[in-house]
Amino acid sequence: MEKKEAPRRVAVIGGGAGGLCAAIAAGRAGADVRIFEQANRVGKKLLKTGNGRCNLSNTHVSPEHYNRPGFVAPVLADMPCGALLAFFGSLGLWTVTDEEGRVYPRSDTAASVLDVLRLGCEALGIEERCSTEIAAVAPQSRGFILTARTGEKFFADRVIAATGGGTALLRSLGHKTVSFSPVLCPLKTDAESIRGLTGLRCACRAQLLRRGKGVYAENGEILFRDFGVSGILALDLSRYALPGDTLSLDLLPELSLDVLTAKLSAQKALRRGGAELFTGIFHRRLGEAIARRAENGGTAELARIIKDYRLSVLGPGDTQHAQVTRGGADVAEFDPETMESRRVPGLYAAGETLDIDGACGGYNLHWAFASGLRAGRSAAHD
Repeated sequence: MEKKEAPRRVAVIGGGAGGLCAAIAAGRAGADVRIFEQANRVGKKLLKTGNGRCNLSNTHVSPEHYNRPGFVAPVLADMPCGALLAFFGSLGLWTVTDEEGRVYPRSDTAASVLDVLRLGCEALGIEERCSTEIAAVAPQSRGFILTARTGEKFFADRVIAATGGGTALLRSLGHKTVSFSPVLCPLKTDAESIRGLTGLRCACRAQLLRRGKGVYAENGEILFRDFGVSGILALDLSRYALPGDTLSLDLLPELSLDVLTAKLSAQKALRRGGAELFTGIFHRRLGEAIARRAENGGTAELARIIKDYRLSVLGPGDTQHAQVTRGGADVAEFDPETMESRRVPGLYAAGETLDIDGACGGYNLHWAFASGLRAGRSAAHD
């Protein structure tokens, strides 16, 4: 009688979004999967995403929304938004999509996403080893020895690193890493430009300028804070901004400079001038800030300021609340077709473990899920 081959043993280090998806994909492919999570339960960070609502994908997901478009392209081609939602549908998750393409669980709570992932793992017999920090991974002639911080050792045929920002394990295996920096966070600006504006929101077109040249531009809503600017628009700008850049806000992007100048001239016939000129156009405090910048108060100058309200970027602000970090393992040392290391055969990586970050709006979670699914399938089959 032919001896039945034992299932491949796959260790997933990290029980976050990417790790849970990797575990399910490997389990569905027939592997014997074990998740190692240093926290006392899996998915803690997932519960905080989208302010607790979990914006898990976006119908507009595409390579240009990421810092390494060439690397993410084959992963996204294999797992576009519709395919990812089909995967979650297979786990019993219902979703809704808003007018801007952001996808949320129908329950409007991130706990539902984590619950279906955990139930999916449970149905496949996947073991969760929580409060177990893996301190070292050592390649063997066949497979790997994983050593926990406690000294306990485990064997695996294949290893998937889904450790988020922690790349020490990959560095110890010879992988190059890119230094970490916070992105998708507010921006700190000079104080004078935002004086008196704290708490105001303004629809505008924002452009980052570096040495007089445009670096990035996007339409949206800016939220003025006591230290600078926030809101989704500012978070997206933070992926490109450097200290010393200039942030130019077009406060009335729907009007050309000439049309705006003419409209302000007509408005001046109704008002005495100064900040009062903007009554009925802007919030009083924003009108006062614009008027302070004008030397002569002429309508042409005021129109120019409105179309090019400038703030000096000092750097990231409120970094403790950054949604993601840029940096991680150098993607040049991984194969995007399989997520396998080019240096260490049998080692795979997913999610924020790699130097990949995306725009605000579900793109980062989509990458974590999609890359985890690809790594899990590859680890079980290759």
